Amino acid sequence: MIAVVLTTGLADAYNLANTAPNVVYDLIIGGILAATLVPVLVSATEDGDTKALNAVATVVTVALIGVTVLGLVAAPWIVRMYTFTLDPAARAAQEEVAVPLLRLFIPQVLFYGLTALFSAMLNARRRFAAAAFAPTLNNVVVIIVLIAVSRVSGGTPTSSEVLSDPVLLWLLGAGTTVGIAAMALVLIPAMRRSGLHLRWSTEWTNPAVARIVRLSGWTFGYVVVNQVGFVVLLALANGAAPDGGLSAYSYSYLFFQLPYGLFAVAVMTAFLPELSSAVNQGDTPLYRAQFSRGLRLLLVVILPSAVLYLTLATPLVELMFGYGNFTDSSATLTSEALVIFGAALPAFAVFMYTTIGFYARKDTRTPFLVTAGRIAVMVGLAWPLAAAFGMQGVVGAFAVSIFLGAGAGLVVLRTRLGQLATPGTLGTVGRSILAAGAMLAVTVVVPRGLGPGGETAQALGDLVLVGGVGALTYVVVLALTGSADLRWGVEQLRRRFNPSPPR
Repeated sequence: MIAVVLTTGLADAYNLANTAPNVVYDLIIGGILAATLVPVLVSATEDGDTKALNAVATVVTVALIGVTVLGLVAAPWIVRMYTFTLDPAARAAQEEVAVPLLRLFIPQVLFYGLTALFSAMLNARRRFAAAAFAPTLNNVVVIIVLIAVSRVSGGTPTSSEVLSDPVLLWLLGAGTTVGIAAMALVLIPAMRRSGLHLRWSTEWTNPAVARIVRLSGWTFGYVVVNQVGFVVLLALANGAAPDGGLSAYSYSYLFFQLPYGLFAVAVMTAFLPELSSAVNQGDTPLYRAQFSRGLRLLLVVILPSAVLYLTLATPLVELMFGYGNFTDSSATLTSEALVIFGAALPAFAVFMYTTIGFYARKDTRTPFLVTAGRIAVMVGLAWPLAAAFGMQGVVGAFAVSIFLGAGAGLVVLRTRLGQLATPGTLGTVGRSILAAGAMLAVTVVVPRGLGPGGETAQALGDLVLVGGVGALTYVVVLALTGSADLRWGVEQLRRRFNPSPPR
C-alpha cells in the first residue's frame, strides 16, 4: 500500500521517518526489554511475586515516556543520521517532510515499549496468541490510513502536497501511530483474562527492577552497536540510489523479516520461557534438549522460505509492487536485495536464536561481544562494497556478517554447555538441508512465465506453480528421509484437528 499510494520521494521520507522510532526505541530501551523482561518475569511469575510485576511495569512505563519526549526534541538530528550520504539538495528535500512526520511517529516509541512489556508478561504465563496477532491490527489500521490518504488527496500525494496540507500530514503521521497504539492496547484485555491486573508501584528498588538494571548494561551496548550498524546500512542504501534506494532496502528487508516474524519468532517466543525455566531449575540437560528442538524446528521452516527468496524474488516483487508509483528500477533494486537477504535468512534466524539462548541464561555480555564483532565486520565491508556494487554491496555486507555472527554464537554456546546438540540433531538438520537443496534444484529448472499474459499474471503464475512444486518437493524429501521434525509437526496438526475424545 505504501508503494501504491505514495510517490517515490514521499515513500522514502515516510519509510525513513517510520523506521526512526524503531531505532530510537531499540537504541535506548527496546533491546534491554527484549533481553531481560522474559527471564526476569518468568522467575517472578513462577514465584507469584505480583509486587515485582507491578514495579517492573511502572519503571518501564516511566522510562518509555521519558524516551518519547527525548525523541520529539531530537527529531531533526535523528533524521540527519540517515541523510548524510545525500547531496545537499536531496538531503534538504527529504528532511523537509521526514522531520514533521517523525514528530508524529515518535509516540510510537511508547506503544512499542508497552507492546514488549505486555507481550513479555503474557509469554511468561505461556499465553502467546494475543501477542502474536496484535501486529495484525497495526497493519490493518495503517492500510486503512493509506487508503484514506489516497482518497483525501485524490490520488497519489507528493511530498509538497503533504507539507502544504495539515490534514494529509496528520492523517499520514498520526494515523500510522494509531496503528502502533492499537497493537499495544489490544493486549490489555488478554492480560486481564490471564489474571494480570497491574497496579502503579513506587517500589522502584524491587529486586526484579534491580535485576533488569544489572542485566541491561551489556544489552545497552549490544543495542548501540547493532543500531549503529543498521543506521550506516540504511544511510548507504539511501546514498546508493537517492531516488528510491531507501524504500527498496526497506521493502526487501520487510520481505526478509516476514518468514522470520511468522515462523522463527513463533518458535523463539515459545522456547524462551522454557529455556529460562530450565536455567532457573539448574537443569542443563533440559536446557540442551529444549535448545536443540527449537533449533531444529527453526531451520525446518526457515530453509524453504530462503529458497523461495533465492529463486522467486523477482516475480514476488512484481506481483506485490506492480502498481502505482513503484518504478521498474525500484523493483529491480528490491528484488536484487531480496535475493541476498534470502541467502542470509537461515543464518539470521540462527543468530537471533543463539542470542535468546544466552539471554535465557541471563548472559547479556556474550551477545554484546558477538554482535560488536559482527557489526565491525559489516561496517568495514559495507563502505567499499557499496562503492563497488551499490545496493547489492550494502546487503552483501549484512549477509557476510550475519553468517559469521551465527557461527560465532553457536561455537561459544557449545563451549559453555560442553555439548550443544542432542543425539540425532545433526541428522535431523541434515535432512532439512537436503530437502532445501532438492527444493532449490526443482525451483531452478521449472519453467517460468506460464501465466495467462501480463507481468502481474505471469508473476502470480510463477509463484503458484514454481513455489508450489518447490514446497511439495521439500515436504516429500523430508518425508522420504524420515524427518523427525516433520513427523512431530504432522502429529501436532493431527491432535489439533482430531482431538482425543474426553474420557
